[in-house]
Amino acid sequence: MRKFFLYSALSLLCCILPAQGQTGDDLFLTAAAAYAEGQYAQAKPLFARLHEQDPDDDAVNYYLGLCEMSLQDFDAAEEHLQQAARADSTNTWYIYALASLYDARRDQIRAADYIEKLIKMAPSLYNNPNTLSMVADAKVAARQDSTALAYYNQALMADPGYAPAQFGRMELLRRMGNLPAYFVGLEDLIRNEEVRPEMKSHYLTVLMDNIDSPFYWVWGDTINRLVDLDRDLHPEDYDIQLLKLRMCYIKQDWDAVLAQCDVMAGLARAQGNNERLAEALSIAGDVWYQQLEDSKKAYEIYEQALQVDPDRTSVLNNYAYYLSLEGRQLRKALKMSRRTIELEPDNATYLDTYGWLLYLLRRPKEAKPYFKHAMLYGGKDSAVVLEHYSKVLEALGEQDLATYYKNLSEQKNK
Repeated sequence: MRKFFLYSALSLLCCILPAQGQTGDDLFLTAAAAYAEGQYAQAKPLFARLHEQDPDDDAVNYYLGLCEMSLQDFDAAEEHLQQAARADSTNTWYIYALASLYDARRDQIRAADYIEKLIKMAPSLYNNPNTLSMVADAKVAARQDSTALAYYNQALMADPGYAPAQFGRMELLRRMGNLPAYFVGLEDLIRNEEVRPEMKSHYLTVLMDNIDSPFYWVWGDTINRLVDLDRDLHPEDYDIQLLKLRMCYIKQDWDAVLAQCDVMAGLARAQGNNERLAEALSIAGDVWYQQLEDSKKAYEIYEQALQVDPDRTSVLNNYAYYLSLEGRQLRKALKMSRRTIELEPDNATYLDTYGWLLYLLRRPKEAKPYFKHAMLYGGKDSAVVLEHYSKVLEALGEQDLATYYKNLSEQKNK
């Protein structure tokens, strides 16, 4: 279809071109045919010859510019396409080519200027949600917020479910501080069946990542409601289930957290995803130990997680460390902890656990190198790691150094 249009257009152009003689017409047709076949490197010098004969020929400038744009010579293309448009400012193909050029150069604002012209010149062709949204995006970049909002509204009037316009309008409203309208738009987006579930959950997750406590204090209930809506619409989307878990954590509703872990575990099993299953079990185990203070239940769940993923370092470390706090099964704990530093040898937390277990097993000399290594990878930022290291040094008789690290630990706790 593209070639048919080009050949037809070329025939028409030949009829309206100034008389160049048979040789000039033949050269133009040969060059145009090469361009239509995608042979831009062959077409460019032919159009360049024609340009030398008549530098003001708008058709020659146009096709020469198209060849140069296809060959990534954007500066030359801009010069020739602008010359074509100056010669005939009513030609929509020239305007479209310039819009395409600036879009290729990532000059969003200038591209939108030409798209605006196209919308006014040929609304039946160019007045559509895509072009309207492109112009709106450029107006946002130019800080022309009210004009951008008008274009987004036009795009959504043409197609209420057009996702790029929905996203753009939402972000503009958020930037303008019109949060009630922003959240109405966000709900429309979540209900939009044309938008992929993972895009919705990703957007909501990024939103939560970038808000502060005062914002959540005012809009937290609204965000929770939208997370629940997305979860109801897309229960198979693991990421929205994970975000729901986060919302339960914020509320410190531990029963809801455990219930959500069960939902995530069930979904992971259904999807055959052992990594996600181990993640859900790991979180549940942590809640049972840290919040509900039921170590027996926590250890049962940790065992389940390790059956699914024996190298889940977070489970191995937490399980080992909690056993160390209780002084139970220290050799089993040491074996689990050793595996974590085999997998992540520069993790200060894991190095601390392993070194501390060696200390508890009365092997402080073996423990010291692991604490020294932890100091190089963030251990100095942890009061617990510093305290553990001071005890190891004290057991080795290095009292001055032990006192130094003990004082550092106490300062961290202040």
